Amino acid sequence: MSKAHWFSLRGRRAIRFFGMVVLLCLLAALATLGVRWLLTSVASAKHIRYEPVDVRPQEVSPRLQKERDEDERRDRAVTEQNR
Repeated sequence: MSKAHWFSLRGRRAIRFFGMVVLLCLLAALATLGVRWLLTSVASAKHIRYEPVDVRPQEVSPRLQKERDEDERRDRAVTEQNR
């Protein structure tokens, strides 16, 4: 094989290598911008004030009321044991 043939193979390989490096750099830049956008949106969401929703006692489901009663009963049992 001639010297020019080896040079052209080396040249193609170098061009392919530099192309991959440029492509990876562009991909990294896009990922950086995406992460920056994500962090910015999370930081702005932290300052949004959420108003509590008023729930009337009669609107509480019977299952939830039963769970609350059970929790209160357990709390009373634990406090009586600790006395």
